[in-house]
Amino acid sequence: MKCNSPYIFKIADIPEDRSLILYGGGHAGRILIALLRIYRPHQLISYIVDDAHVGDIDGIAIISSAELEQIYIPEYLVLVSVLLCENILSVLERMNIRHYALIRLNYPHDLKECEALAKMHQDSYAITPRYSSIQEYHKGYFERVIEIFEKEEDSALYSMIVHNWHKRNFDVRDYYVHHFPFIGRHYLEHLDFSDVKVMIEGGLADGINTIEFLHVMPKIEKIYGFEPLYNAYEHPHKTYLNANPKVQILTQGLWHENTTLAIDTSSDLPLASVSTLEEVNFSSHLEIEVVSIDSFVEERKIEKIDFIKFDIEGAELNALRGAYKTLQKDRPKLAISIYHSYEDLYQIALFLNETLKNYSYRLGQYHYDLGETVLYAFPKESNTATTCEKELLFKRV
Repeated sequence: MKCNSPYIFKIADIPEDRSLILYGGGHAGRILIALLRIYRPHQLISYIVDDAHVGDIDGIAIISSAELEQIYIPEYLVLVSVLLCENILSVLERMNIRHYALIRLNYPHDLKECEALAKMHQDSYAITPRYSSIQEYHKGYFERVIEIFEKEEDSALYSMIVHNWHKRNFDVRDYYVHHFPFIGRHYLEHLDFSDVKVMIEGGLADGINTIEFLHVMPKIEKIYGFEPLYNAYEHPHKTYLNANPKVQILTQGLWHENTTLAIDTSSDLPLASVSTLEEVNFSSHLEIEVVSIDSFVEERKIEKIDFIKFDIEGAELNALRGAYKTLQKDRPKLAISIYHSYEDLYQIALFLNETLKNYSYRLGQYHYDLGETVLYAFPKESNTATTCEKELLFKRV
């Protein structure tokens, strides 16, 4: 798999033997420093580049971009946030700085929790399978889901997550904290994006994931991003997304049919569930237009959908039903949130397994509690490489 730029999506991929320069001392930079202090206490961070500030951050000297050009040597590795990289990369190119990587880690949700548990100095935390308790739950549906996973680590993680939904223990929390250096980004693990040309993103939200997709998909031609509340978000990247010819934003939702639904506006974004107009019981709501993927693809005469990502607050299963023809014809790669309801934990996986033959399934957990669980699915005939070759990781070619 070839990549246009080098990427780091988890702490484990940061080379321990390199001295780091962090480009940017804002929120993302400070989070990265805090995580490295927890999980890589011996990692050397030499400088922070920030033209808007002076002094230091946590004892690390702040330098300007002009000073970077003076002090840079190839032994340094410059880390640049994916979300800030458009202008910074041109600066690095002008300086002839080639040893850099774009970085975007999974958000830790609770740094203090990570710090407290990491102090236990537990090098690894084995996933605790709960297969016996799974048998007690819901007519064997969960056991059927476990059978679709080919890797033991996914089966064990799934059983742990289901058990946590029932018993509210600390297994998932401990797993998340201790495995954090090896956990990548939402929707970006386990899949090979090198051949993705057209994708549908259900739940664009503030567009952060969209920007990530643009960077990791070297052949991307079009992202159709569905977000009915797009105009309600404060978008730091709105100008960039609106002007990008590869992105088309649609202020519609996704469903199994073309109709009108009510969307909850009483909760903080992005927690906005939907309901039929007949059953709506939100304290406040808006009416939104929803469409099926099959009708959308047919109307737009889209030849092929290569990848579908859903995080649409509980509408995932209905939206998949509305994509039945597309799933059958195009056999796209999938990254689907399965945590918005108890039923989603098994119904989505079983629907996909019944609909799509000869697919492989992986699982990702991106939160320390009952949230951010993503099911990945891809045709077995596709290449499942997930990272660039090592020689490309720290030097742009």
